[in-house]
Amino acid sequence: MRESLYPAARAPKLGARLQRPENAHCPPFSPTPSLRRWALLSTVGIPATGAAGADSGMAWRLMLGLGALPGLALLPFKAAASDPKPPLATSDGDVLDAPNEASSSALVFGESSAEPASPTPERLTLLGALRERKYWGKLLGTAGGWFLFDITFYGNSLFQPTVLGAVFNVDQAHRAAEAPVTGDLTHNLCAQMAVVSAIGLPGYYVSVWLMDTLGRRRIQLQGFLLMALTFSALGLGYEALDQTESGRLAMLFLYGLTFFFSNFGPNSTTFILPSETFPHEVRSTLNGFSAAMGKLGATIGSATFSPMKDAFSAAWGDAAGLRWTMVACAAVSLAGFVLTYFFVEDRRGVAMDGGAASEVSGAEGGLSDGGEEDEETRL
Repeated sequence: MRESLYPAARAPKLGARLQRPENAHCPPFSPTPSLRRWALLSTVGIPATGAAGADSGMAWRLMLGLGALPGLALLPFKAAASDPKPPLATSDGDVLDAPNEASSSALVFGESSAEPASPTPERLTLLGALRERKYWGKLLGTAGGWFLFDITFYGNSLFQPTVLGAVFNVDQAHRAAEAPVTGDLTHNLCAQMAVVSAIGLPGYYVSVWLMDTLGRRRIQLQGFLLMALTFSALGLGYEALDQTESGRLAMLFLYGLTFFFSNFGPNSTTFILPSETFPHEVRSTLNGFSAAMGKLGATIGSATFSPMKDAFSAAWGDAAGLRWTMVACAAVSLAGFVLTYFFVEDRRGVAMDGGAASEVSGAEGGLSDGGEEDEETRL
């Protein structure tokens, strides 16, 4: 279960602006797997064919090992950001860990707080949180959106060779007999997957750039909507585009756009939304539940895409297999758009503890969703 991306919220001083936690909205990033695979297979060889290199077993070892490097590179920065603040002393010389800055200053100067601290809400178990009706709508937005997105994303990640084989009219027997890193773009599977990845990769950077300007809700909305449109164009226009070489290249570009709008969309927001949607007493629990629903969607997508294409092809011909699979992806994406529209909140400018809205510094500027300043912020 993934823990919240946000540190525990601290109560702000009167008249102070609420600040976003550093790096709160940056999606995790690692080098695109398909680009790594192409480079490594070309360098150290392919186990089935031995097309290049002397030690074919190094390919998958390097592929796994290189994936750990970005996380290791960030460890020193994470450790520096997690350094605890020094304890505070009272006027009697006692050392205490103050819960917030306002009460800390009161302790240092021997003052008492005007209001007693509110009791910490009791943490709920997963079943206890799921019984709370007030979380049901939010779970439809976070867990439901994550579930639907992972059906299309992970299903298509494993379905790529099948889609690309259909786009370029390469039968599976021919593809299995040749090394996937040789030949022109029509027969080079790794080159095709690298093109798709190169189109999809910039979506991460666009998400990071616009995360606070547009907000997580809007990015997820436009991502789902444009995924639905590109999947529809790919499915409904398959037979017309399949007639020419330029049309097949257009299909490759459209397929790459589905990954671009995945990254500039739900792939950068689904893991953030639970962290800022739920109060801290259930944040980690319902974040983990939302993530688990995403993995369920990934399992369904990975297990059903190829059998679904085969069933459609057997019933209505080879062209129908890819066409209706892409249309099904469009329908799932559209369902994700509907859930996001009705059940996901725009939390820009809202305190992490669920308190009143406040101004947010930087590009967001201005007022929060409610359109009114918080009473304490004006003091």
